[in-house]
Amino acid sequence: VGVAFKSEKAAGLRRTAGDALSDLGNGRAAPLAVAALTDRSTLVRWRAARILGEVGEGGSVAAALKQASLEEAAFEVAFEMKDAARKVASRDAGEGGAKGPMWKQIQDGLA
Repeated sequence: VGVAFKSEKAAGLRRTAGDALSDLGNGRAAPLAVAALTDRSTLVRWRAARILGEVGEGGSVAAALKQASLEEAAFEVAFEMKDAARKVASRDAGEGGAKGPMWKQIQDGLA
């Protein structure tokens, strides 16, 4: 799934692979998602930001999201990047904040 997210030619399939990575809720997807913040597809960049908002940790992830949001032309993608940076920073500061895929947060009553 990670290989498809990173290098599949079709943007729709890269985005779908990102959906699968998000559903798994594994933090090991974060480096792939950081790299995908510069993908040519808005769908993939949006999904990458969402993944990082769900499982990303650390100042470098928050910084990558903030920088990407400054360079992003698509409003909805920039918004998702800024929201993800806020979530990562909140978790890193020990302020709580749900972690993991949205379906899991809903199931656990965190969202």
